Amino acid sequence: MSKDVKHEHEHEHEHGCCCGHGHDHEHEHEHHHHDHDHDCCHDHSCGCGCGCGHDHAHSTDDIKKDIIFIVISAVLTLVGVLFLEGIAKTIVLLAAYLIVGGEILWNALKGLLRGNIVDENVLMSVATIGAIALGDYGEGVMVMLLYRIGELLQGIAVGRSQSSIKEVLDLRPDTVRLEENGGFVVKHAEEAKAGDRYEILPGDRIPLDGTVVEGESFVDLSAITGESVPVHVAAGDELVSGGINKSGRIVAVAVREAGESTASRIIRAVEEASESKPRMENFITRFARIYTPAVMVLTLLVAVIPPLMGLGEWKEWIHRGLLLLVISCPCALVLSVPLTFFAGLARQSSNGVMLKAANVMETLCGVKAVALDKTGTITRGNFVVAKADCEDGFEEGELIELAAALEAKSTHPIAHAIVSAANGAYAADSMEEVAGCGVKGSVNGKTVLAGNSKHMKKENISYREHAERGTTVYVAVDGKYAGCIVIDDTIKPQSKEAVAMMKKHGLDVELLTGDNQASAAAVAKEVGIENVHASLMPGDKLDTLKKIRAEHGPVAFVGDGINDSVVLSGADVGCAMGAGGTDAAVEAADMVIMGDELTALPKAIDVSKRTMLIAKENVVFALAIKLIVMILGITGHAEMWMAVFADVGAALICVLNAVRLLPAKKAAK
Repeated sequence: MSKDVKHEHEHEHEHGCCCGHGHDHEHEHEHHHHDHDHDCCHDHSCGCGCGCGHDHAHSTDDIKKDIIFIVISAVLTLVGVLFLEGIAKTIVLLAAYLIVGGEILWNALKGLLRGNIVDENVLMSVATIGAIALGDYGEGVMVMLLYRIGELLQGIAVGRSQSSIKEVLDLRPDTVRLEENGGFVVKHAEEAKAGDRYEILPGDRIPLDGTVVEGESFVDLSAITGESVPVHVAAGDELVSGGINKSGRIVAVAVREAGESTASRIIRAVEEASESKPRMENFITRFARIYTPAVMVLTLLVAVIPPLMGLGEWKEWIHRGLLLLVISCPCALVLSVPLTFFAGLARQSSNGVMLKAANVMETLCGVKAVALDKTGTITRGNFVVAKADCEDGFEEGELIELAAALEAKSTHPIAHAIVSAANGAYAADSMEEVAGCGVKGSVNGKTVLAGNSKHMKKENISYREHAERGTTVYVAVDGKYAGCIVIDDTIKPQSKEAVAMMKKHGLDVELLTGDNQASAAAVAKEVGIENVHASLMPGDKLDTLKKIRAEHGPVAFVGDGINDSVVLSGADVGCAMGAGGTDAAVEAADMVIMGDELTALPKAIDVSKRTMLIAKENVVFALAIKLIVMILGITGHAEMWMAVFADVGAALICVLNAVRLLPAKKAAK
């Protein structure tokens, strides 16, 4: 879809923007809209499978059944080993083996019939049956028993981690209390349409994006923005789906359907990100395809070559080969890496950061510089009257009231700021706009002019140039300069802290803005940015970004989404500020900060680095433990239980290491 967007600014003030407001600008943006068919309500699985032939996450019923089988088998094994001899011992141990390993044997048979010889069930069955065939009944049973215990613990850990992830993503309730026939009735959220009135009771999660029309309350938005302090809302304020109503009853009007709500967008983004594979996971997948067959070949060589060369008995070397077979499954590798990245995505989401792909975290770790837009990123993007400098004979209040009378009918943000600061003491008798300059008219019997420096020069009015930070509106009364009103954008409270955090990461931080040099430099100085690039058009920003990349390396760009889609697309990591960003910005960006604070970016970098570190720890640990046990096994210094530990034990430890990334506090229901 493409559309022409034409901006006409007839009402001109001295913004210092490189283009000025006295020109018409035509921008053509091509937006690519992608339709995704997601059931994004509550089925949020991480898709962390190892491809070994079974599901590592166990249901409650499966856990209970496994515990019963394990306990019975363990009791029989103890009885057989400690109290029985001969045929009775053999029968009891075989019974214990079949009880604990029956499901594994059945799954192995199904795997073989499908031609899957690298199924972990097949590998474990062959290893334990081999041990029994060699006469080591006790060892065969113990290996299967340890394997099932390890699988049980691993399944519980994976299941709990997935539950934690689901809670993080359980942002949107299935139902909504819609107004109907003068009352509110419970309906499925999908039935709600834009314009419908709905009720949110204390303790309820907000089901739809909307605008409050009745009541007031405090809303917990921590699951959306990561901000722990509840936000006060009243009539006229926006409601974001996924937040929790903490106190009073409120009624709101839906602004969009449930499927397009903020909560749904977050859920879809995390699901889509989890489906994308980071480079590390792709490498592990390719490695696993080589690793398992290679170890199986090594198993055969170890079992056959040494005894053929007269280096020992067949039984001894077959036993060593079976030990290698147990550790040939790469579960710890191919299970823990995707689980680590998905836990990282869940952590990012809980911090109010929405990533479009898991590999964005890998790229974030390599970022060397951050380029920041000013308005809406470092500053709030809401203009207010900072001060009024008056000439002799004029007072600040009168100056603002006279200018506000002329600006009252204008929709320009600067005009709105002046009108908001006034009390409405005067009304304009007449008013006309002067293209590219400002306005003039009659107020309370006086001829009043308000606008930029060109307006003053055009009317031959002598004035004092104001060169400080902000947008200056000069005012003249009856042909005499009366003073100026300075309009400024407020800096976000955490912007300075965010810049300091980025510098602590060793990042080069630079400001890219369309504002004039004086205004940009003043903001940059206040937040601690040394490098300022001002008066830039969107294309100029992209050129500047390329220069920064050439000097420092990969660059992240952060913008509020207005006219920044080109730069967001061109950056190594494009980051859009705010859940309410334009479709073009969300489409172009790699990540979206759902809240309003820039500190979310360095926090996202922290989480990304922790994710990569834990993923690497898991890979190194899993390979190291397998290699050590492999060497010990070949040299005859390892027992079969060590091989089981190198398989399911290592996988369990890697899973527990991965879930450290999950948020400490789970999202409230």
